[in-house]
Amino acid sequence: MKNWFLYLVVVLALSACNDGANEAQQKQETLETEVMDLHDEAMADMGKIYRLRRNLTSLRDTLQAQPADTATIRLLTQRIQDLEKADEAMMEWMRQYKAPDTLAHEQAMLYLNTEHRKMERVKSLMDSTITNAQETYATYGKK
Repeated sequence: MKNWFLYLVVVLALSACNDGANEAQQKQETLETEVMDLHDEAMADMGKIYRLRRNLTSLRDTLQAQPADTATIRLLTQRIQDLEKADEAMMEWMRQYKAPDTLAHEQAMLYLNTEHRKMERVKSLMDSTITNAQETYATYGKK
């Protein structure tokens, strides 16, 4: 009877440890999915950045060939540079990101939380840059 009771205690203890490990693994996988979802959303905006940069460059070049307001040309140049910075921020994040497959759980969670914050900043930069560029193009592209 004592052996059976001891066996039951060991089995319950092991299953509790397994549940904890599974829960920790699930949290890690969820966080990694969130990071990659942010990445995917940002990647979807890369085409917008490319098109806006091309359109604003073309507009700026057209205005430079004519007598044009230098403030407008400076604004267009600034928007183009902002788009380039947003593009580079995304590229830099992708170059440095490494999946945390070889890290212990605690290290992986710290890394993924840091990468999540970085990707949120990149996405926010891209969103605001795209919005500003779209507004500028809508204003000056029709003139």
